[in-house]
This record gives sequence, structure tokens and C-alpha cells, in this order.
Amino acid sequence: MWTRSLLKTNAKLVLRQNYWTAFLVCIVWLLFSFDASTLRLNFNLNYSTRAEYYNYQFNPFRVLGDFPLINFLAGFMAAFGGVIFLICLLLQIFVANPMAVGRNRYFMESRVGDAPFSSLFSVFGNPGYWNIVKVMFLKNLSVFLWTLLLVFPGIYKSYQYRMVDYLLAENPYLPAGRAFELSRMMTDGEKFNIFVLELSFWGWFFLGAMLFYIGTLFVHPYFYATYAELYAAMRAKAFAYGMSDEEELSGFLQY
Repeated sequence: MWTRSLLKTNAKLVLRQNYWTAFLVCIVWLLFSFDASTLRLNFNLNYSTRAEYYNYQFNPFRVLGDFPLINFLAGFMAAFGGVIFLICLLLQIFVANPMAVGRNRYFMESRVGDAPFSSLFSVFGNPGYWNIVKVMFLKNLSVFLWTLLLVFPGIYKSYQYRMVDYLLAENPYLPAGRAFELSRMMTDGEKFNIFVLELSFWGWFFLGAMLFYIGTLFVHPYFYATYAELYAAMRAKAFAYGMSDEEELSGFLQY
């Protein structure tokens, strides 16, 4: 039985040995994942009287709009938005998603030794790369389609498939059906506890956001190291209940 405090304590012990490498792994992954949400610089000022309400938003990057070159680039992006969207989508599928698996692989390896930075890119040289691309695409597509029905089913599915990325990090040849099935079994009865675990990081991310969102970057290693501990606990559960075995999940050695 795992607890939040136990997972976080173990994560801190791991990060004492390799925090800055873990930090670099997270930074590089964020750059390739096109997740700019952690780098936003947006300020809001609200002011109201009985008669009027004011909302002032300031983004320092808007200042650049006064430059002709910036206006030209903005117009170019508007004209070719569809092409840019397609390129970003392909990069997400073929680069960012596999790198997310590599990121998880790094944090899993860190639990048992001094994991190299190259673990982040290890999936690209692995014969299971195309399987990883396929399974991750199907996972994200499933969550997206469930979200179209109502928001809650999408959230539920996202927690149900939360372990898929980690299962692929340990076994890149795991078929999609089996990865989804195993993740569902691992998270059965655990979804609310996982939500509360994530909720416990919101305070850290809020404090980081107050520093122009730069501070959130320093929380990512702690977050993912804790998630690696969670996966280890879910993996132990799978073994204990006969859901899987060491032939299917062979451990965290480098492949």
C-alpha cells in the first residue's frame, strides 16, 4: 500500500543524487513537447466600480508587435496556420510522445542507478519505436474522443490510462490492447488517490507560476520522480495480484 508521503520521500532521495540531470531532462522534453504553458508570461489586472468593470491584460511579447518583422511573421503564421498545425501535430506524434516515454524511462532508471541523460532519447534507437508511436497515438486519441462526449469521461480515461507511458518505457513492444488493459487494472481503485497525489503538487506549481512560470520548471523533476515511484508501486501491485510478471515487465535496466 503506497502513500503520498512515502512516494515523495523516495523521490527526494533519488533527486539528491541527480537533480540537475533530471532538471535538464525535463527542460529538453518541454522544449520538444511544444508545451509552452509552463513558459507563459501573462499578467491580469482587474478593477471594478459600481458602474464599470476593467480587465487589463499584459503580455510582454505583445510589445514586439510594433516591429514590422514580427508583424510579417504573424501574418505568415495566420496564412499558413493549417500547415503549421499539421507539422506540430506530426512532431507531437513522432517526437514529443516518444520523448515522453523516454523521459519516464529516465526517471525509472534513476530509481535503481545513475541514469544517463541519453535515456530521454533512447526510444528513437529502439526497434519498438513504431509500436510506441502507435500506442501513444491511440491512447491520446481515445482520451480525446471520450472528452468530446463530456469532459468527465475524458478525465476518467486519462487516469485510467495513466500508466501506459510507463509500461511502454519498461516494455516498448507491449501491444496497445495489452497496455490499455494492464493500465486499467493497475489504476483500478487508485484513480482518486492518484488525483489527490497530483493535487498535492498544485501548491508548488502555483508558487512557481508566481515567478513568471519559470519556477514551475524546478518542480517538474520532483513531480516526475514521484510519478516514477507511483509506477513502481503500481507495478508491484500488478505482480502481487498476478496481472503481469517479470517476463512481460522485465525491469528498469537500459535496453
